[in-house]
Amino acid sequence: MAGLAVSAVVVGVLVPATAASAATRLRANITCDAETGEITTWVSGTLFAPGPAKQVTVEFQRRTGVRVTATARTVLAPLAQPFRVTTTSTSSGDISAVGYTGAFDPVADLFYREQLTVTFKDAATGANLATREATCDHDQRTRVTLTCDPVAGTVTAVVNGVNGAAGDSSGAGRASRVSYHIATIKQQRPNDPGYRSEILGEGWDIQHQVVKAADGTWIDTGYVHTITSNPYYYAEEITVGVFDLYGIRVGTATGACTLFDGSQTS
Repeated sequence: MAGLAVSAVVVGVLVPATAASAATRLRANITCDAETGEITTWVSGTLFAPGPAKQVTVEFQRRTGVRVTATARTVLAPLAQPFRVTTTSTSSGDISAVGYTGAFDPVADLFYREQLTVTFKDAATGANLATREATCDHDQRTRVTLTCDPVAGTVTAVVNGVNGAAGDSSGAGRASRVSYHIATIKQQRPNDPGYRSEILGEGWDIQHQVVKAADGTWIDTGYVHTITSNPYYYAEEITVGVFDLYGIRVGTATGACTLFDGSQTS
């Protein structure tokens, strides 16, 4: 699956553990609409423990971004000044605010990526309260297929790319390396706890050089995992990153599949 992808990373948290069960996770959000080309940003969630309303300044900042067209790769500069909104929390400690909007060309931009950082500050003192990050991607040239075969007990990841030679003649924007971030979700027995295992952050488990055909198409078999332990539940999720010669991310895709699910057979 490729195209619109939205992600959020937690950087700081203010909600005490005693309030966590009632809290809605504080998130920064950014979308890149593949149909209209509109970019929208907003935040929502719990910032404080329940109590009196508080005024908060929310700063939306484009941290960086990338645009790849048929002839060029452009790295987007941060916004000159953050987009600021002052809002008031609810009695339950929740907060919401709408940030900046923007636009990209969903046809001419073969790949577009924008990274957002949102900072929450006390409106009276300016003290930092929390930070959240989010990213959106629009990708017309990268597709990943993650196949789970329960008979063979295998999970296979294959990435297909088109327009791999698009970008600058120097190699900027052109697919050069493909990387795989793998998350496994496993439960050994029905009454055992399940757990998720992955490298934290932007770490990559596997990296391959891209070998392109003359027309710019390419295919890479990332891996074949064979699972022999016969767990009650086993699934994988992957994020694929494509990078040019200069290490700039110029493609992305995500995939997921479930290999074993004992609840469906018992």
